[in-house]
Amino acid sequence: MADESDKTERTAGDDESFANLMKLAGERPEIPLSVESRVYHRVQQEWKSCTVEPSADKVYEEVHKTWRRDARRGTILRWLVPAGVAASAVLAVMMLTQPEPPAAEVAGTISRVVSAGSLQSEYPEGSSVHVGEIISTGSAEGVSLLLARSESLRVDENTELRVDATDQFTLLGGRVYADTGQFVYRDGGLKIETEFGLVTDVGTQFSVATTDNMLDVAVREGRVDVQNDSDQYAARMGERLTLVQGETATIAELDTHDDYWDWIVALTPAFDMTNKSLLDFLKWAARETGRELQFESDESRMFAMRTDVHGSVEGLTPEEALDAILATTSVRYQITDDKVIIAN
Repeated sequence: MADESDKTERTAGDDESFANLMKLAGERPEIPLSVESRVYHRVQQEWKSCTVEPSADKVYEEVHKTWRRDARRGTILRWLVPAGVAASAVLAVMMLTQPEPPAAEVAGTISRVVSAGSLQSEYPEGSSVHVGEIISTGSAEGVSLLLARSESLRVDENTELRVDATDQFTLLGGRVYADTGQFVYRDGGLKIETEFGLVTDVGTQFSVATTDNMLDVAVREGRVDVQNDSDQYAARMGERLTLVQGETATIAELDTHDDYWDWIVALTPAFDMTNKSLLDFLKWAARETGRELQFESDESRMFAMRTDVHGSVEGLTPEEALDAILATTSVRYQITDDKVIIAN
């Protein structure tokens, strides 16, 4: 009887435990199969580990503890997964909205190329030259640039030139020619850095050349300043400044139409004749040859001012362009050592 009484008490206790569990559960979603299996397995392990049959309270305690642990783990996972997705979304948005690195600044445009090899494909005419680029030419090669403020910069053969800014360059070796337009003594001219010092134009046409131990600056118009450590020099129109390393600079005369300037002819940018007068064209041609433009009479000058030019002189030297354009007019011209003389 005692054994039957014990069985009855245990059965009643079990019923009470299950009732408590149901109250705890309340209105909840169906328990996932994986969780149910783990709970069952844990209870079974606990039951087998007992030397005596466990009490109802013990069963309830183990079930409840296991359920709470799994429920807490599920809650954490429910928070972690959306948080991870949200973090990934934020990262994706940040990557998409991250501003692209700024494009390299355009310093100029290739206006003419002289090449015996592949230079034309490296620098196609009309392409942009950017700050940070190094322009290199080989034997019998040359490049002409139209800079941001309409200056012309011509790169001779066997030259290396680095573009530091839209108005600043470093001549690593070779020779360049610059034409900053007819704004003599303007502010903020071109700057060309060399190992021998800084060359700055003051509204001019000039060339800069370097060799292993010498700086050579020739001025066709205007003035050029050269800063070498603590020494400062200036070269003016018709002068050629030479600075040998370790020595004092020397200045010699150089005609503006001297053969020294012949190398720039092939790299002369074509004259844009859009809305230009014959007078504009004549000024350009005379300046490109290093000569003074002179009219025999006021009537000749007025005729040039009133006459428009049309067509193209692409691929022609300044002297060839003079022949081609003036052949279509009643204007006659004569070229002397230092003048282009116009008559009508």
